[in-house]
Amino acid sequence: MKKPVIAALCCLLALGTTTAAFAEEPTPTPAPELVELSPEDPAPQFYPDSISWQEDGGQLLVIKQYSVPYGTAVSALTESGMQWGGSDYTLWGVTQSVEGGVAEEKEVTQDFELSVRSADAETARNDVKESVAYDDEYGFSGSLTLQDITIGETLQADSTYMATAHYAGTVTRTEAGTVHYTLLYAPVSAPVVVAAAESDITPALLIMGIACALLFIAVLLIITHLLHKEPSHTAEPTKPAHAPKVYVPSGDIVLGGRNEDDDEENL
Repeated sequence: MKKPVIAALCCLLALGTTTAAFAEEPTPTPAPELVELSPEDPAPQFYPDSISWQEDGGQLLVIKQYSVPYGTAVSALTESGMQWGGSDYTLWGVTQSVEGGVAEEKEVTQDFELSVRSADAETARNDVKESVAYDDEYGFSGSLTLQDITIGETLQADSTYMATAHYAGTVTRTEAGTVHYTLLYAPVSAPVVVAAAESDITPALLIMGIACALLFIAVLLIITHLLHKEPSHTAEPTKPAHAPKVYVPSGDIVLGGRNEDDDEENL
C-alpha cells in the first residue's frame, strides 16, 4: 500500500515542477519584418530616421520618426497601405516639434456671420465663441479673440437676428528650421482580446497557479500519509505457563515429611 501512494506523490511533485518551469519561460514576441516595396510603388520622398515598435493593449504599434525641413506636410510622410509583419497598418497619431527656425508674427482679423437670439450685443455674446483657431495656407497659425458683434435689426422667421462676429489676434509661423515628426501606426483590424487578458491574468500566471495548487496537494498528501502511518506489529509478551494441578488422595497425604505407617514399622 505504501509504494502506490509514494509513486502518486512523486508524480504530483514532478508535474507541479514541470508546470512551473513552463510558466517561468514566457514566449518572446518575434520582431516583425518590414514588407519591401514592389517595383511599381513610387519611392518615398523622405525616409524615417528610426523605426521601432511597442505593445499597447494587446496590439503591436509601429513608430516612425522623421526629421524634415519646415513646411513639409505630414501627408508627404504618411504611407498608404503600409504593412508590418503581414498585417495592414494605418496612421493613428502624429506628434511634432520644431528645432531652430525663426518665428514671424502678423496681426489678423476675421469675421463670421451667425444667428443670435438677442438684439443686444452684450446678451448676444452668450451665443458666440470668445475665441477661434486660425490657420492659413502660408503657415501662420494661432488664436483669434472676439472683439465686437454687429447685430442686424430684422427679426427672422426663427426669432433670431443675423449678426457678424469680429475676431482679431496675433498669429505666428516658423520660416526655417527642422521639424521632427513622430508617426504612430496601428493595425487596421482590432486585436482579439481574450477574457484572461482583460482581467490581467496572463497564461504564465495561470500555469503558475496550477503548479502551486499541485504542489500544495502533494505536500498535504505527504503530511496526511505520515500522520496516519500504521505502527509496526510488536510481539506480545509470552504468558507464563501454569503448572498442572496434581490431585493427591487424602489417605496418602504426608505430614512433616513422614507417613504414619512408617512410624508403626519402626516400633
